[in-house]
Amino acid sequence: MKKMGRPLKSTTNLSHGVKVRLDDETFARLCQYCDNTGKERATVLREGLLKYLDEKEHDK
Repeated sequence: MKKMGRPLKSTTNLSHGVKVRLDDETFARLCQYCDNTGKERATVLREGLLKYLDEKEHDK
């Protein structure tokens, strides 16, 4: 029998995985932010990437 993965929390289809490497300071800041807000690291990274891309598109 296949092992089941953890179900997604939202109804959004998140079907693409991306690996990112962070230096120690950036990772520590990310973890601290997640602890303070209760958000998951993946959620924070998605939100940050979307904000960055929106700003870059607006600058064009």
